[in-house]
Amino acid sequence: MTAVADVQAGVVRATVEIAAPPEAVFRALTDPAELPRWWGSPDLYRTDDWKVDLRPGGKWSCQARSPQGDSEVRGEYLAIEPPRLLEYTWEPAWEQYRQTIIRCMLEAIPGGTRVSVVHRGFTAGESATGHAEGWTRVLGWLAGRFAGTHTL
Repeated sequence: MTAVADVQAGVVRATVEIAAPPEAVFRALTDPAELPRWWGSPDLYRTDDWKVDLRPGGKWSCQARSPQGDSEVRGEYLAIEPPRLLEYTWEPAWEQYRQTIIRCMLEAIPGGTRVSVVHRGFTAGESATGHAEGWTRVLGWLAGRFAGTHTL
């Protein structure tokens, strides 16, 4: 798995290979019952209260709970092509809901799915770098969900 921030371009690119078919990975990325099962960890933060209106123009949101307190992330779906493409805005409370755009592309490969993420629209290098670290964790949790190594 890789996650790299291009600070000057304001883009994070991340890739992971997951031992599950694209349909299962897409469901894990979009189903409000699936998302809290893998997105988070007891030592950093956990997500819950996922609300998903899975259609272009539909809104989504979740709560993130950590020892430092609670926070919210929200956004809007821009493009949905199951099981190969998901694009949505990302608006975290900890950045005053500054909007960036996430594009997840899923490709069937032997033994599973390659997930490629392009997260763009960052204006501050620190935010892009922090989100690259975040994508490393998040995609690791997602891969662990299918490897049986991630439980909350």
